[in-house]
Amino acid sequence: MRLGLPSFIRVVVMIACVYTADAGVARAQAWVPTRGEGSVSLTYQNYDVVGHFDVFGHKNNNGGTHSHAVVTEFDYGVTDTLGLTISLPVIASKYTGPPVYFVGGHETNPGPLDDRIYHAALQDVRIEVRRLFWTKSIAVAPFGGISFPTHDYQTIGEAVPGRHRRDYQVGVSAGSDLGHVVPNAYLQVRYAYGTLQRIDDIPFTRSNIDVEGGKAVRWLVVRGLVNWQIRHQGPTLDRLSDDWVDHDRFIAPSFLNVGAATSVPVTHSADVYALYVVAVAGSNGAHRGQLFAVGTTWGFGRTLGGLIGGHNAPSIRRATGPAVFQ
Repeated sequence: MRLGLPSFIRVVVMIACVYTADAGVARAQAWVPTRGEGSVSLTYQNYDVVGHFDVFGHKNNNGGTHSHAVVTEFDYGVTDTLGLTISLPVIASKYTGPPVYFVGGHETNPGPLDDRIYHAALQDVRIEVRRLFWTKSIAVAPFGGISFPTHDYQTIGEAVPGRHRRDYQVGVSAGSDLGHVVPNAYLQVRYAYGTLQRIDDIPFTRSNIDVEGGKAVRWLVVRGLVNWQIRHQGPTLDRLSDDWVDHDRFIAPSFLNVGAATSVPVTHSADVYALYVVAVAGSNGAHRGQLFAVGTTWGFGRTLGGLIGGHNAPSIRRATGPAVFQ
C-alpha cells in the first residue's frame, strides 16, 4: 500500500546521532536515489554536554561543553543501485566545565582551547558508498565509508574539533515501507562495525546499531530514533595514564541515545525538519547531554524520482543527514 500524501510532500529528512569527535559520520540509509538525482542537506545543531558517564556508567559533571555546528551533506545516485554520500561539518565549541576535576584519580585540567570562548573549525570529511539490493519488499544496502581530518587541529581538551584520527566503517542498512501493516509508515535498521586509526597502538573498535521508524500524519512526518554504540576494544585508564593530557583523543565509550524528529514540506523538492536527541546511558567517558537540530534538504535531478517516487525508494522519502552527538 502506497502513501496517500499530498503531492507536495517530497523529501523527509532524519538526522542521525554520532560521536561528537567524529561529527560528520553520515548514517547510511537503505534507499538510493535514481541515477543522476539526489539531495543536499544543511543542518544547524546545538549540542549541550553537561558531563560524562564514567567507566562504571555513573553520571558526573566533568568536562562540560556547548557546541554549535553546521553540517553540509550531499547524497547522490551514481547509478540506480549505487549511492554516494559526502558530508562535512563546521563546529564551534566552548568549554563550560570546572577548572579542574579528577577522572579515576587522574587530575584533569582544561586544554589549550578550554578558555570558555567558542573556537570554530572545519572538522572531518566523510565519504560513504552504499549498494542497493531488494529482498521482496525490503531494501538492503551494504555500505563502506571513511572519514578523515580536513586539516591539523588541536586534540587536547574538551572544546576541540575532533580526534584527528581516520575512521573506517562497514555495515548494512535494511528498510521497508510498512504500509501493509501500519498506513503511511516505514522502519529502517542499520548496523555498522567501525574502527579508528591506531595511534600509539591504542585501539577503538565498536558496533553501532541505529533504529528509525516514521509515520506520516497529515502534512508532516514524525519519527522516533534510537542510537546504540557498543565498545569492543578501547584503552583502560591505566593505559591512558601514560599520556593523560591527551586522553580525550583516545577514550572509547559505549552509549545509548534516543530521540524524536519531525519534518514539513515547504516546496515541491524541499522540506525543513527538527530533531531532539538525549543521552540516556553510557560508560567509559560517553557524553551526558542533549542535542537540538534544525535544517533543510533540497532534492535535485530531472524528475526527483530517486527521492519521491522512483523504484529505489519507499513511499516516505528522506535523505540522511549527520548530527554532532556523542
